[in-house]
Amino acid sequence: MRKFVLSLILWLLVAFLLWFALREVNWDEVAGVFRALRAGQVALLLAVNGGIVLLFGARWWVILRAEGYAVPFLAAAGYRLAAFSVSYFSPGPHFGGEPLQALLVQRRHGLPGGVAVGLVALDKILELTANFAFLAFGVAVLLDGGLVQGGAGTLGVAAALGLLALPVGYLGALTRGGTPLTHMGSRLPVKWVRPSLVAKGLRLAAEAEGRVGLFVKVHRAAFILAVLLSATVWVALVLEFWLALHFLQVSLNFWQVISVMAAARIAILLPMPGGLGTLEAALVLVSEALGQGAAAAASLSLLIRGRDVLFGLLGLWLAGRWLPSLRRESSHERS
Repeated sequence: MRKFVLSLILWLLVAFLLWFALREVNWDEVAGVFRALRAGQVALLLAVNGGIVLLFGARWWVILRAEGYAVPFLAAAGYRLAAFSVSYFSPGPHFGGEPLQALLVQRRHGLPGGVAVGLVALDKILELTANFAFLAFGVAVLLDGGLVQGGAGTLGVAAALGLLALPVGYLGALTRGGTPLTHMGSRLPVKWVRPSLVAKGLRLAAEAEGRVGLFVKVHRAAFILAVLLSATVWVALVLEFWLALHFLQVSLNFWQVISVMAAARIAILLPMPGGLGTLEAALVLVSEALGQGAAAAASLSLLIRGRDVLFGLLGLWLAGRWLPSLRRESSHERS
């Protein structure tokens, strides 16, 4: 009953946010914007987004190759996309697909469990560092442009910098030989969990954290390349966002594009499935503040939703192809 009530509250909140964001949208105007889209423009957006998916996969592939695991590039990109799909369709700020990402390389390419978890953790730390760095920059742009004012703006910058400090500080602790999560996990009151499971989890966490710290120290060139790929991803994301706005006939300068992207990133971090409702509300608020109107925000939101759902479904399809074989292998091992 408690889960049902929480789920009901969540979806009621989603419904309210969608109503709030879209209540004044002129849908005839939105339809006109999409009718004006040409097939070549849609194809270009899909190609750019496909390239971004491959860039995410490239960072993950570089990390795997540096550790000596010859995972094919397209397979690594596919695992990364499958993980994104699980995270996207799960409630919360884009987490949840990481266990699948680790499981796929472990079962299909023979990585030890601790190694797989550690390398996935490194990939996620680099992603979060890049995301929060952009968020801090974007919030500063919002503040400088007057879209966020006073104490709220200062609090936003402080929160963004605090979020950035988390992955950076965690990575720094790991490179010095620390195991922060293992240390905290060993002190949590988990009396309701079997001691054997706790011990196994702590061993896996310690191995994974040790693997991340060792990677940064041993594979410096690969680590720097992975960081550069993370920065390249955001350059490509800004380009894709600008193209989408241009094709939707929304004219914004560079700083305004960054403002809209920052608002969208903040909305996606909130605990809603795929940022449903929060993304639409954030885009409407910042679009109206920039003098573009609700129809422009609704058009952009629909384009973003279409893109994410399309690639999300592709990732789920890939996961659906791989998971049955993993289950068969697991059943064979038990027998």
